[in-house]
Amino acid sequence: MLNALKGAVFAVLVGSAVGVLAAFLVRRCMEAGWAGPAGLRLASLALPFLTYAAAVLIGGNGFVAAFITGLCYARTAHAIGHHSLELAHDASHVMALAVWFAFGKLTADEFVQDGLAWPVIGYALLALTVARIVPVYATLSGIDFGRAERAAIGWLGSRGVTSIVFAILAYVQLPLGEAVFVFNLTCATVLLSVILHGVTMEPIARWFARNPRPADPTTPSR
Repeated sequence: MLNALKGAVFAVLVGSAVGVLAAFLVRRCMEAGWAGPAGLRLASLALPFLTYAAAVLIGGNGFVAAFITGLCYARTAHAIGHHSLELAHDASHVMALAVWFAFGKLTADEFVQDGLAWPVIGYALLALTVARIVPVYATLSGIDFGRAERAAIGWLGSRGVTSIVFAILAYVQLPLGEAVFVFNLTCATVLLSVILHGVTMEPIARWFARNPRPADPTTPSR
């Protein structure tokens, strides 16, 4: 627990420092004409790698640090134009594909060969339903969303490669038995998410298209 807290604190400190310093330097370079569009794109691409390496070097969480750097750098990125992030966006797509490739390889090596245990399936179903929908539904209770909207957000939620990245890190860093256990749980959850959310996303979207929210009577008409 203390190690996790220390890692988070170091990550925030490193991410903030790198983000603020990078924003200042990039603005100065842009104002002085020292960097062209290509240089700005390279700077945006290098920042997350630099932040991750610096945070890990002192025992911080590299992912959290990179996120904090992005928050601090956001205003500068908007000021110099979205074109400065194009290279970083393209690289992120390539890396996401690489993560999915590694995940598929590890899935074939460990998950498929060892079989699918019912407790693992049960955990995955709980993670995608009760453990996910209930907190999201409760969190959105104070927002002007209907029950169907809150349920849809809780069911579909935010998805990405984060779980896969952490599963691969666990597979590499934990002892073999624990690594396989954590990876199998994550693998089952992600695979079920791909299947269930992929099958239900379009019907849910069509339902909302057929049943739009009624107009707010307090909103003035144009």
